Amino acid sequence: MKAIIFNSGLGSRMADLTKNNPKCMVKLYNGETIFERQLRILSECGIKEFIVTTGPFKEQLHEVANKFNNIKVTFVDNPLYKETNYIVSMNYAYDYLDDDFLFLHGDLVFNKGLVLKMLKSDEESLCLYNEIKNKPEKDFKGRIIDGLLKEVSVNIFDDNCYAFQPLYKLSLKDITLWKEKVREFVNEGKTNVYAENALNEITDKTNIRAFSYKDDYIDEIDNKDDYERVTNEIKVFDYDEQIVEVTDNYIKVLSKYLDKNDNILLVCGNTLKEKVINNLNSICNIIPFSAFTSNPKFSEIKAGSEIFKNNNCNKIVSIGGGSAIDVSKSIKLLQSISEEEFLNSEFRYNNIMHIAIPTTSGTGSESTQIAVVYNEGVKMSIDFGSILPDVAILDPNLLVSLPDYQKKCTMLDSLSQAIESFWSKGSTEKSKEYSIKCINLIFDNYKTYLNNEIDGLRNMLIASNFSGKAINISRTTAPHSMSYKLTSLYEIPHGHAVALGLIPCWKLLSELSNDNDELRNILIRLVKVFGKDSIEESIEVVSNFIKKLDLPRVEVKENDLEVLVKSVNMKRMVNNPIMFTEEQLYDLYKSIK
Repeated sequence: MKAIIFNSGLGSRMADLTKNNPKCMVKLYNGETIFERQLRILSECGIKEFIVTTGPFKEQLHEVANKFNNIKVTFVDNPLYKETNYIVSMNYAYDYLDDDFLFLHGDLVFNKGLVLKMLKSDEESLCLYNEIKNKPEKDFKGRIIDGLLKEVSVNIFDDNCYAFQPLYKLSLKDITLWKEKVREFVNEGKTNVYAENALNEITDKTNIRAFSYKDDYIDEIDNKDDYERVTNEIKVFDYDEQIVEVTDNYIKVLSKYLDKNDNILLVCGNTLKEKVINNLNSICNIIPFSAFTSNPKFSEIKAGSEIFKNNNCNKIVSIGGGSAIDVSKSIKLLQSISEEEFLNSEFRYNNIMHIAIPTTSGTGSESTQIAVVYNEGVKMSIDFGSILPDVAILDPNLLVSLPDYQKKCTMLDSLSQAIESFWSKGSTEKSKEYSIKCINLIFDNYKTYLNNEIDGLRNMLIASNFSGKAINISRTTAPHSMSYKLTSLYEIPHGHAVALGLIPCWKLLSELSNDNDELRNILIRLVKVFGKDSIEESIEVVSNFIKKLDLPRVEVKENDLEVLVKSVNMKRMVNNPIMFTEEQLYDLYKSIK
């Protein structure tokens, strides 16, 4: 199976986005271009040979293809791209269409799972339709009769027509029929029509079966509105498709992703370093890096980055708490940009694999695109799509030796993240789904978790992962914004500090929701998660849960209140359902006992 990608369009409706590049080189949420994404996903699904047609700025496509050393890309130029449609590009590629093909337009953005389903299907030829999506006014529809494709057109709207996207899986027989009809069209001067116009004349001879994408994602980008919508929608599918492996033997699972040609930067503390090296050195070359602190400094990131470059590393493995994982995310970023660009948050995409293995069940950092670095004492929050680790490996055995207090604090961080995510302005139905799973797992397993039973430890790791997935979509709110100065001022763990502000913030939101129906409805939905009848009862459930953990008492001092209020970064409060005033923050801190 090969793939042909048609990239001959000018993208005239994309304005500045395509002023100096073709449409397929528009960057998505993670800095990856559409073309890079297509090559990456298709190659990960086993496609190793590509035919790519080109129009303007073709050198940019060559540059991208050169980044992939495991595929073969043949470029076919269409010198007539300005005055013809892609039917001419297909005609130029005629001699290369000599196998079964995935056939797709260059402006399509899709999730990996969709391609895998198509390739695994026993059907030799497939087209994509969506039976539950509204028919678009100006885009392709497909006429499907008895499960087979009969027509593709913009101008069909009757009952057997459906939303349709031009990604096909085609047998050699069907693609041969199509390319021969395309040649007829071009020879007759029909060069300003879609290649699908030629296809429509031979569907009585083809056997292209309709394949629904209603549970997956695929869409094209034709204009700036499309761009904003698609780049926001596809990231949720990417987050959901991140590989998360739950195991009792992280070394065995990790070895699946490594081979003899790999130089691995291992970012972890000294406790686990020797074990990993001893178990994996026979598989690949391990270069350890442990010179980082619990609040990672930019100088440490630079040191790790130099080790990565000097040893020609190609993958990163992080084993540890949030700090080890944050360090690894930042080292990855620094491989494709300068130090100045990093400090100015001018990030770019790179495809360095990062495998994250958490040793605490708190932040869920192994499933977020968020990291924290300190530069000269100033906190730098990084939020960029390409630093979501490629693989997360969850092994409950790594939690066994954690001190009891740390286990409680990390659990509370997960719980707080899940609750905050639920009411966050950035929440979605998917993030709420993750939140609910996290909350249920915590309340069902906290006893066995604190008793160090493997099932409890495993389920708490999964809960933490769900909390990370939730905030990766929604981001956190006021309790997290209030926690950072509490952590440093009273020398308590982050999870303890967040829990201190959770109940006061929840109570205030409940009061304010009396004049805010949208917030009221969200808090009532949250009540049902805890199986109670009122907001007050749900707050009481969590309040009693925190009290039962018997954490060290923290009472905010009167003379610290001003410092605490001024420390809250109001930019980090934007996802709070209601923006708290300084007076409200003062009262919230004052209520902590």
